[in-house]
Amino acid sequence: MNLLSVNCRGCGKPEVVQELLHIVEEKQPAVVFLLETRMNEEHARGVQRALGFPNAIVVKSEGRSGGLILMWRGDVENLRVVQWQFTGFYGEPRRERRKESWYLMRFLRAHSSVPWLCVGDFNELLAAEEQIGANEREQWQMAAFSDAVNDCRLMDLGYHGLPYTWDNRQDADRNVKARLDRALGDDKFLESFGDTEVFHIPLAESDHCGILVEVRQKTLVRPGRGRRKAKPFRYENMWQRHGEYVDFVNRIWDPGLDQPDLTVVANALLSLQTSLKTWDREVFGSVKNRLEN
Repeated sequence: MNLLSVNCRGCGKPEVVQELLHIVEEKQPAVVFLLETRMNEEHARGVQRALGFPNAIVVKSEGRSGGLILMWRGDVENLRVVQWQFTGFYGEPRRERRKESWYLMRFLRAHSSVPWLCVGDFNELLAAEEQIGANEREQWQMAAFSDAVNDCRLMDLGYHGLPYTWDNRQDADRNVKARLDRALGDDKFLESFGDTEVFHIPLAESDHCGILVEVRQKTLVRPGRGRRKAKPFRYENMWQRHGEYVDFVNRIWDPGLDQPDLTVVANALLSLQTSLKTWDREVFGSVKNRLEN
């Protein structure tokens, strides 16, 4: 089952709805979570109809800011093999009030014991390395988010695609890119849906990437059925917090790529991916083994 989260930065323009419709038709998500719609309920219901979803919960905007739409197909509830919880999350955009978002995360954790998937725009980073450009984040801001994630026993599910999800689209020194959007899952979710993958989808009509989550149940190995396919590479956010991470990457990655040859870059990325998998097993014992033990 696919889930899609998009901070559309306003859904009022036909071009925005058309781009969303294209993604919905291509990716066939069963659930779509739209943030910052900047719409009243009437217009939000129009977007719901345009995208072809029979069910929706609408939170109207406050003036020209905010607004949420959570849409789902009529048969989603019948797809449950394992009961689990999905939360579409929008972190408080005002820094001085962001702690209220982390209180909410802890409240949701305390009132549910089923596997949990939490996806959206958290408006915060887990580490300084998740931002490129000026205006560095205060450490206490990131620490508050990280503490909430840890308290809720959530883990970053990694991603495929661009290393950031938001781009202010300004030029030169004023350009800032950051990974504000992500998918988090707890250990119970990973135990049941360990083959889940997350993709960053670049958008033309928003300064955020869409977050596509392909929820997949863990494939069991059965006698006589042969070996399962190798799992795709998943970047683990905890790696970059390790003291040896930067030196390790610098040793493996060859910065001498003077020519813009995509084949050379692809081979270098593949080498780094393989080395990171080995380093993960040696240093962390792998996330999977720690969860199972």
